[in-house]
Amino acid sequence: MASYICASTNHLDLFVPIMALIVGAHFFPLASLFQVPIYYITGILLCLLATLVMLTFPVKTIISNHHIMTWWVSVGFGSALILWGTGVIVCLRGFKLLSIAQNGAENDKLSTRL
Repeated sequence: MASYICASTNHLDLFVPIMALIVGAHFFPLASLFQVPIYYITGILLCLLATLVMLTFPVKTIISNHHIMTWWVSVGFGSALILWGTGVIVCLRGFKLLSIAQNGAENDKLSTRL
């Protein structure tokens, strides 16, 4: 829908920042639903990134006769870093919880043997 609206209004340059805003906004209900507080930070960072890029960066630039969509590149790489960082943090916390659960299960086995 966002792609259609951006293309039909001749503002396709807004597509990637708008997608970052949409993806960022969807993290807020997920944070509440799944009780994962880091998702609030992810949502804030994605929305903030898209907004700051649109307010401060030029839409496009020319480097050696190549047209570069500055908004797309900046928001794309920034979003990737934010999302990969979130994935790493969630994965590390998951491993920690698995370790705690495994240690708890081993302690339960020991206490039943005694």
